[in-house]
Amino acid sequence: MHDVAVVGDANVDIVVPYPKFRNEERTLVDYPTPCLLGGGTAANTAVALARLDINTSFFGTVGDDPYGRYIEKELKSEGIDTSNLVVDPALNTVGVFAFIDENGERYLWGWPREKQSFKVLDMDRISMDRITKSQWVHSSGMSLVYDTSARYTIIKIFERASSLGIPTSFDLNLRVDNGVLDPEYERAVREIIKYTTYLLGSGKDEFAYLGSSRDWEENARQFVTDKRTVVVRNGANGSVGLCAGKRIGVPAFKVKVEDTVGAGDVYNAGLIKGILDGRGLEESLRMGNAVSGYTLTGKGAGHCPGSDELMEFIRENS
Repeated sequence: MHDVAVVGDANVDIVVPYPKFRNEERTLVDYPTPCLLGGGTAANTAVALARLDINTSFFGTVGDDPYGRYIEKELKSEGIDTSNLVVDPALNTVGVFAFIDENGERYLWGWPREKQSFKVLDMDRISMDRITKSQWVHSSGMSLVYDTSARYTIIKIFERASSLGIPTSFDLNLRVDNGVLDPEYERAVREIIKYTTYLLGSGKDEFAYLGSSRDWEENARQFVTDKRTVVVRNGANGSVGLCAGKRIGVPAFKVKVEDTVGAGDVYNAGLIKGILDGRGLEESLRMGNAVSGYTLTGKGAGHCPGSDELMEFIRENS
């Protein structure tokens, strides 16, 4: 069985669909019930990997609070190794309100705003030995946004994995403030990219801000090397793989969207699964699209498929 270490943020998602109205006078037809789900850009990928029969360990920090205990219980129930999940009573686990509009698009707001656990990951509280024994290391840019211990620990983990020849994947998850990246934050992102084998992100929302060109693909291509592949997720337009001298585009699966929460996070798991199984880049992109497409048809990132469900989805939608 493949072995992947996922490092980064874990929180809960409070999914709140918009109310539905019958007419312009806003006669209420339906007020859907909010639901509490596991979340976090890195934790979502970890759950999706475990569902795909990959031995997965999670490295991150939560508070000793109801949300933190919810996360720990959920990760364990998925068979994920939580021995490197730090529980810190001085910190708060974030609850992210995901407001879902009539098209399934989500608008996010996290609370509380202070002493947030995802910003903290102390090197002396996790096992680097467990990292070095993994076949793959994955993380997300969410824990690099702030100048805190998580930023520096994750970069060190990637540097160590890279030095040992362990493949790494990094999902940008850029947080852009009024069209501008904080310079220190951008430096941290560019530093971890040095140690990244597979760089993932959205074209218009992320790669568009990492370069001087207005063309996101031109910006993305600047990160391609003979040892690094760039994967660009473009929602309904599918995904694109860029590697040395090659461009591969794979269309998305057409599905009825319930919501888009965590769709990019679970895509990462499909791609990683494909590569670890020895599939080529094109087929691995297709695996990512399939995991994401399946997940879009239900509520939250936790609607990601198991291996049998994924294969059935691909057969039915090919």
